[in-house]
Amino acid sequence: MIGAPSRTTNFRGSAPPLAAPTRHPAICQAGLKPIPNKADVTAMFRCFTTLVSVALLVGCGKRVIRMEQAENPNGRYQQQITSAKALLEQKESWADRAEWEVIKTSSGWQVIAWRIEHPGKKGPERYLPWGYSLIELDTRMVTVGYNAKG
Repeated sequence: MIGAPSRTTNFRGSAPPLAAPTRHPAICQAGLKPIPNKADVTAMFRCFTTLVSVALLVGCGKRVIRMEQAENPNGRYQQQITSAKALLEQKESWADRAEWEVIKTSSGWQVIAWRIEHPGKKGPERYLPWGYSLIELDTRMVTVGYNAKG
């Protein structure tokens, strides 16, 4: 018949609506569920939480990021420590109990003043990880940056 709709189109000429999704026979035979139920979601959440907790514990292990041996204020970096100490005395109240770490950079010097919290201990155990100030000096020993960390 001319002008009669075919089986693949409706009266407006568009495709018929899609049928409801059916399960694949292999999924049904294997006993797998395409939509997880509440117990499955809870089990996945527990597994994810356990993995994240283990990753955090492993990643947050004890690492020494504090200096092992302080520089002598009257030693090879005397100029750098003197300049940094002058600034630290203006900014902090603990400048008299600081120990120094000096690092050469491409633009000058980085001087780290570590605040001694535990004078009876040795090495990095004397300081807290957040108990320091970072002082940046140029090649003329002029302060170009200051960052207090604790």
